[in-house]
Amino acid sequence: MSTLYVEQPWTAMSLLFRPHYLVEVFDEQDAPVMVVRERTGPGLQRPLRHTGFSGWTTFDLDVVAPHGQPIMRIGKGFGRRPDVRVSTPQGQLIGTIRTHSAWQQSLHDANGQQLCFFGDIARIETGARAQRHGKRVRRDRVQINPQVSEPLRSLATACAVAFDVVRGTGTRHTSSGGVDWPV
Repeated sequence: MSTLYVEQPWTAMSLLFRPHYLVEVFDEQDAPVMVVRERTGPGLQRPLRHTGFSGWTTFDLDVVAPHGQPIMRIGKGFGRRPDVRVSTPQGQLIGTIRTHSAWQQSLHDANGQQLCFFGDIARIETGARAQRHGKRVRRDRVQINPQVSEPLRSLATACAVAFDVVRGTGTRHTSSGGVDWPV
């Protein structure tokens, strides 16, 4: 299994006042792999991002390499659990992710054909607390089967790096544990 560590800020300020999605991804050797960030801010959805309806808002995410090269785009429309679209940086659809429950997501090709469930090819452990550059972060550990080929690899990676968006949590951080444990 290849392992990725998906980290997001976990300070009092980020928990209370950060309405935008931002995560950094590292490999097993602690080298940066990618950054996931919103293309634009939440705009008029900002008030909703501070509530339990954060997961209902739209998200348009860029996934970029550490040196800035675009890797993929991840988009989710407004609603409780709309399909999440995964596309190339040029906009060509790779596939979609459909959430059936908070811990069950199916991966679909560009034609809508279900390929498998995320849990069939990957494993995710969410909510660990850690330190990065002297600041607290929430660290999710993701293992993706290295024998998985495209488009499944891209879909599984997208599901992992945008897991809070995919499962309908959004930026409402208290949903992944509720208590901030000291590091």
